[in-house]
Amino acid sequence: MRIALTSGDLAETLVALDRLSDTQKADARWRYLRARVLTKLDRKAEAAPILAEVAREANFYGFLAADWTGQPYTICPTALAGDPKIEAALARQPDLERAFEFRELGMLSEARREWNFAMNKLDENQRRLAADLAYRRGWYDRAVFAFSADPQTQRLYEQRFPLGMEKQVKREAQVAGIDPAWAYAIIRAESAWMTDARSGANAYGLMQLLPGVAKQMAKAEKLPYGNAQDLFDPNLNVQLGTRFLGRMAGKYDGSPWLASAAYNAGEAPVGRWLDARAALEPDFFIETIPYKETREYVSRVLAFSVIYDWRMNGKAHALSTRMPKIGQPYRAPDASTPRKAVVCTMPEVPPTPAAPVASATADAPSGTAAQ
Repeated sequence: MRIALTSGDLAETLVALDRLSDTQKADARWRYLRARVLTKLDRKAEAAPILAEVAREANFYGFLAADWTGQPYTICPTALAGDPKIEAALARQPDLERAFEFRELGMLSEARREWNFAMNKLDENQRRLAADLAYRRGWYDRAVFAFSADPQTQRLYEQRFPLGMEKQVKREAQVAGIDPAWAYAIIRAESAWMTDARSGANAYGLMQLLPGVAKQMAKAEKLPYGNAQDLFDPNLNVQLGTRFLGRMAGKYDGSPWLASAAYNAGEAPVGRWLDARAALEPDFFIETIPYKETREYVSRVLAFSVIYDWRMNGKAHALSTRMPKIGQPYRAPDASTPRKAVVCTMPEVPPTPAAPVASATADAPSGTAAQ
């Protein structure tokens, strides 16, 4: 399918799409692409109901389908039902107390060890309540990991997409000339808010910066930087990361989708892809990126940008506008930029329940697992 799409053979692309398994055909990616190809082949009547259906989903393809059909975005948030007495009892659970204390001391590995040990004593609903408690105390990655992995908590958007360091992120994004929603999306995609994240490629901190890149950016921007460990400072990491994003975007006419691809894969691969198929429309180009990780990364970052824009503004800058054609200049949105409405067209979702804490005061030795 991707080979046919890359060559511009839409008829063969449709044939390849139709040969997919039923499970694949049910995925939003393939339904969206099939509708887009049908539209390009002048079979709009067949494409319209597919796009309308996909547009009800809160993902990259759903947001794009909503743009093509002129519909608002569908995002249906829910809340976590809690009880102050239960939460207070949970906060006194000795393992969790130690976890929070270690975090306050900056001993994050030890904090995660205690956290994981505490989770083993709690049932599913209690773990949800503990993750919400961590979120409200600013330990955002605990909530992101807990709620993103659980299909029943996918709509806890507040906890899954935290507006942490909001003043700093907005300020640094403005200095760098980029959209703060995009900066937030990069943080969320790169580290899931783990301030001490370190990748196998030796990237550090919230925005997963390589030490060499950080050193160059610090020198150019006259920011303090001594060694890689400094990148675990979230404020410095966001300063350097947003400036690097700004410079990266500048190399691609401001385009956040191309800059995101380069942020993940590097400029050299993106250059090769542009040389090979710069005539493709952005959504088709993204789907033909040879690296699976980068394909998924770009679509994830762009979807996260929409969600964070909605979290900050109540509406969202259109995703299709964030994807200018190659060579077309792009300017980051500001307060005066038109934004699309976000609605919930599904039945109201009741709050996710939290069960009583049966073992909130039980003590036990420290565990050894670390996430």
